[in-house]
Amino acid sequence: MNERDFFDERAETRKHTLICPHCNQPGEYELGWMVRRKRSQIPRGADDRERAMFAKAQSYMVRREDMVGCKNIRCRKRFEVAGVQSVAYLEDTATVGAGPTGAVADRESRIRAAFGRKNLG
Repeated sequence: MNERDFFDERAETRKHTLICPHCNQPGEYELGWMVRRKRSQIPRGADDRERAMFAKAQSYMVRREDMVGCKNIRCRKRFEVAGVQSVAYLEDTATVGAGPTGAVADRESRIRAAFGRKNLG
């Protein structure tokens, strides 16, 4: 069994704000991503080693484009995408919390941990 059997693959585009290093103009660019989401159940015929691999598997996305062309009419030079990760792990909605309040509480705890604040109000 291959690792790809654990995931559903889909191509997506997401917008990112990038700055051209040649003309220093910011712009919104659509970058292509290959999103691999973990399946809800392990495929049939899996042995113990594959079950352990499936338990550790995590949803993630991989950036497909490394170069983009500047949107400034006068520049139009190609530049390398910098400042955007090439691989990003996704949070599963089941682990964030049940309902929208769980996601907000989790976000608040992450902000508190990052900035060391006790009260966000």
